[in-house]
Amino acid sequence: MNQVDSKYLSYGDLLTKPIDDPAVIAAGFRRPYASFQGSLAQALRPFPQYGSVGTNNSANVGNSTYHSLQAKIEKRFSNGLFLLSSYTWSKTLTDASSALSGFFSTSARDQYNRRLEKAVAQFDIPHRAVIAFNYELPIGPGKPVANVKGAVGKIIGGWQINGIMAYQSGEPIGVGINNTLPIFNSRNLPNMVSGVDPVLQQDHFDPAKDVYLNANAFTLPAPFTYGNAPSILSNARTFRNYNEDFGILKRTGITERVNLEFRFEMFNALNRVRFGAPATNVSDLFNFGKVTSQANTPRVGQFALKLNF
Repeated sequence: MNQVDSKYLSYGDLLTKPIDDPAVIAAGFRRPYASFQGSLAQALRPFPQYGSVGTNNSANVGNSTYHSLQAKIEKRFSNGLFLLSSYTWSKTLTDASSALSGFFSTSARDQYNRRLEKAVAQFDIPHRAVIAFNYELPIGPGKPVANVKGAVGKIIGGWQINGIMAYQSGEPIGVGINNTLPIFNSRNLPNMVSGVDPVLQQDHFDPAKDVYLNANAFTLPAPFTYGNAPSILSNARTFRNYNEDFGILKRTGITERVNLEFRFEMFNALNRVRFGAPATNVSDLFNFGKVTSQANTPRVGQFALKLNF
């Protein structure tokens, strides 16, 4: 809120000089109040007597638009099978992107021109498909196969398998540069190079030898100017997210009101590896585009035994 109006960027290095510098005085600037000591940039702040002026993290500043196509296929429980499948194709545009409802949102590069920030949202996921199922195996007492009672029936009956499979696009990436603008704004972005894909390779990516983002797709803006890159890049996304969770359940009746339930569950059953987001500071060319983390957890299995009564 205490940013210098970007129209003063045309004064260049003059903004960093003291208010009583001859060049500043010659340009027609004076102290905002008698006891002021500081640079021309500080003097041009809306509130020159203060440093930063903060706002509440939950302030409702910004606009967003969400459009989607949603489809669902459901098979209600019959013959031991329940199935639910959903697919969403969507797009979210905003000028105040946040992945957590207003907190940790991207800052505006120019408080006086918030339209610069309009782009896809940090959480924009164009495609997401989820399939969930539960199937009672047709074996044991009251089932088509091996319909026997007694100890044998209790051992072979009561089995279920279930799973949740989720597949979605990656999240869009935002790149940045070291902010050297002397107007106390929050950040600056690079320029985009037309026709150059910012992503080098996603399929068969090896973080030990491959770089994810293409440094040749960006250039540093001229001094005292803003870069023209979108706040969030729609054509550069993190790695796609594929995940399968499966479970096996065995329920054994002891009495009419008591049963013993054994369960084995496996998360990320296929042990898929999803790499983390790449380094995004264009000013740091040594690290830019490199991937140094994993975004998901490896395969995890767990056993559970529960007595229901």
